[in-house]
Amino acid sequence: MSFWDASFLWLEPMLASLIGAGLLGYLGFFVVLRRVAFMSAALSQVSGLGVATAFWVGSFFGVSPHDETAFWFSPVTFALGFALLGAVAFTLPSRSRRVAPESVVALAYLASSALVIVVLNSPRIAQEAHEIGDLLFGNAVVVRREHLVQLAVGAVLVLAVHAVFFKDFLFTSFDHETAASLGVPVRALDLGLHASLAVAVAVSTRALGALPVFAFLVLPAGAALLFSERLKVVLVLSVAFSMVSAAVGYWLSWTWSLPTGPVMVALAALFWGLGGLKRLAGARS
Repeated sequence: MSFWDASFLWLEPMLASLIGAGLLGYLGFFVVLRRVAFMSAALSQVSGLGVATAFWVGSFFGVSPHDETAFWFSPVTFALGFALLGAVAFTLPSRSRRVAPESVVALAYLASSALVIVVLNSPRIAQEAHEIGDLLFGNAVVVRREHLVQLAVGAVLVLAVHAVFFKDFLFTSFDHETAASLGVPVRALDLGLHASLAVAVAVSTRALGALPVFAFLVLPAGAALLFSERLKVVLVLSVAFSMVSAAVGYWLSWTWSLPTGPVMVALAALFWGLGGLKRLAGARS
């Protein structure tokens, strides 16, 4: 059976990949602009821990993650809750001068990574360890319709918030100190932007995996900056690079029987090479 003949199998996963990649590519513009790539990695890991915890908690109540689950047992709900808590923690100022914000982010990243391994080795979810591993490294070959719907709803909500506050997010990202001196509520805007990142990461992790989520938040926008210095062009290229990486990566993984998430990440990284070649050619001309 050819790839196109099997469209009834890959249509929904492909849609999920494109929606997630486009949303993350857009938000990656702000991640790179604010230089908070490590924070996005931490949010991805925290969200992945939320998904793993949902599997573990559900095992005590006889809830199977393969069946339709109640809202409060849904992995997406756990991922969203964990990610939002992480976003709040990263936004609030530290009360100790000895603890830098980067230390809090590092703590969240390392602790989440370690706890995910601990949860994976729990005998209560031994049968689900492979699926949780897919959530961490990415395997969008099969995406249930409910996860596609959750991803689409989350994307609409995030983009609606950004449609209203885009200029404010952009201003505070460019010049945080000037915005604060002019009376702009930078703390509230930071929290709003981080919360939108948390929502996007939570709904995307269940469908794509933590590794591709982190990659789409960093690699396409970084590569776009190598192609252009105009913000509008960078934003468009970031979204385009993300969606192309997702679509072509999915096709290659299906055609050559390769792991979906890592292939998408590798293609997203390839744009950095193309951008570097463009820079090199421009320097020589």
